Amino acid sequence: MSIRVKLYLSYVAMVFLPMVLILSFVVFLLYAGGMQDLREYFRVEKEEKTNQSLIYGELKYVIENDADKLSSADYIDNLQRRLAEQWAGIIIAKDGVITDVPRFLKELSPHENWQALFNESPDAVSFKAFKFQINEISFQYPDGHSGQMLLLRRYDVVPPLWRPVGALIFSAVVGLTSLLLTYFVSRSIIRPIHALKTAALQIKDGDLSQQVAVKGKGEVAQLSAAFEAMRLQLKQSIDQSLQYEENRKQLLSHISHDLKTPISAIKGYVEGIMDGIANTDEKRQRYMQTIYHKANDMDQLIDELFLFSKLDLHKVAFDFKTIDMIKYLEHFLDEQRFDLEKSGIRLSFEHSSSQPLLIAADPDKLGRVLTNILNNSEKYMGQLPVSADKRVKVSVRDQGDHVLIAIEDTGPGIEKEDLPYIFDRFYRAEQSRNSETGGSGLGLAIVKQIIEGHGGKVWVENVVNGGARFCLLLPRTLPVRTVTEHEEHTNH
Repeated sequence: MSIRVKLYLSYVAMVFLPMVLILSFVVFLLYAGGMQDLREYFRVEKEEKTNQSLIYGELKYVIENDADKLSSADYIDNLQRRLAEQWAGIIIAKDGVITDVPRFLKELSPHENWQALFNESPDAVSFKAFKFQINEISFQYPDGHSGQMLLLRRYDVVPPLWRPVGALIFSAVVGLTSLLLTYFVSRSIIRPIHALKTAALQIKDGDLSQQVAVKGKGEVAQLSAAFEAMRLQLKQSIDQSLQYEENRKQLLSHISHDLKTPISAIKGYVEGIMDGIANTDEKRQRYMQTIYHKANDMDQLIDELFLFSKLDLHKVAFDFKTIDMIKYLEHFLDEQRFDLEKSGIRLSFEHSSSQPLLIAADPDKLGRVLTNILNNSEKYMGQLPVSADKRVKVSVRDQGDHVLIAIEDTGPGIEKEDLPYIFDRFYRAEQSRNSETGGSGLGLAIVKQIIEGHGGKVWVENVVNGGARFCLLLPRTLPVRTVTEHEEHTNH
């Protein structure tokens, strides 16, 4: 619920809820007092005044036309009883001395000094919180004595104190209702804001691990959701920065290690030539060839490092073309077959499709992928004995929207614990694929970057009979992200 709706509802509730509570309270009191209908209250109040007026009219007629009845005790008792039913009565005095006081007034105020009240003749008097109006009437008895009457009538059905008490109760209910509504509404707003404040302080202190709870659908919930999205984005950015920093450190460490070894070797051979250790033409030729190979390895490492860095930063433009995968592989493998056969490796190609397998790919980058994988297989199969069966089988299959290329060798395979990390930069397996035969550690990382740049996937698995199988899954259509990067690179 939104804050605006909450405030509107609380304002409406502050106005109507106290009224409903007061009305319910009044109805409860009326029913608790034996009243069967709320209308009975108004009927009693109206009829009481009417009946009082009728009886007083009768009394006035008797005073003016039949004063003898005032000397009759039976008549006075009957009159007092009828008036008492209407919460009224008369105090009668003869020659200034009280002769009759209504019984119900005596019950209301048993300790009242009626003679003093008669002498004072106030305009109003109260008995047990009920207010009575007083009117004085003078008349003459038939025997010549003077008579006075004080007519007392209740002119309010509700005790006078009930009105201020009712107003006080109503004010208390209104105040309590407003207080409770304000508390609950403010709590529903302040508590999540306080949680946001706590989260902001934690973020200020660098703690991005605490999740911001999102409850409801109002403005505060939307603010909490935006705050949580910001926290996740900041955490992801910081984690990514830390990962980049860790990668940079590893990169420097691996480059230093991989460059130090050939540089040390070159330095040693140069010193051997300078010191005259290579004292024959044959030794000097062998030393120079070794220096050349080490320098060539360094040049290849730097080339792979440069390519990987550009791929990692998405600064390599892909020149996508529509190619027939079967013809492409046949042509590419024909070029690679001669070099592999010199290492004693037989290369074969299989496909089961009679139709062209057209895909959108960068032929040069795809050739780099296949070359890196074949070189990887060639290096590790070099560990096998000369008499071992060394084979590489390349196959391609149509899988609907994708084309699957599998490159399977008969080498030593990959340890199970190394499989998840084989495509990480500078990663080398330490057992069957050691550092001396594993190359720079960037070849397979470059493979992964290029395949993912094509919108595809790459993975490796061990063959049951020994060896490793590299699988490349390439989409038939051009990936949208790569097109955009290529177009932006071209525009620049």
